[in-house]
Amino acid sequence: MVLEMLAGGGLVLLGMAIDRFVPARRRTPKPPAPPKAICGCKHELAFHDPATSECHGTNAVDKHNRFGDWVGEEQVPCTCRQYVGPTPLLTIYAPEVTS
Repeated sequence: MVLEMLAGGGLVLLGMAIDRFVPARRRTPKPPAPPKAICGCKHELAFHDPATSECHGTNAVDKHNRFGDWVGEEQVPCTCRQYVGPTPLLTIYAPEVTS
């Protein structure tokens, strides 16, 4: 039993020495994802019609019965009328293609 405890203690000390003197592997950081164009209604620019600025997304609204008890969620059309997020570069500058 004493021999097993000495072997375990030796392994612990060996692990501590390796951790102390061997440098850790460095991980390369993942590049940040490009920002998404998100409106104030939490829908992306793809949900908004460019001509009318109308949002075609849906929002979840709590549904209650006649006694006021919550019974679930209901999907209703979004009432947002204008995209207010950052303007992507492609909508600002797009050169004309001529043949």
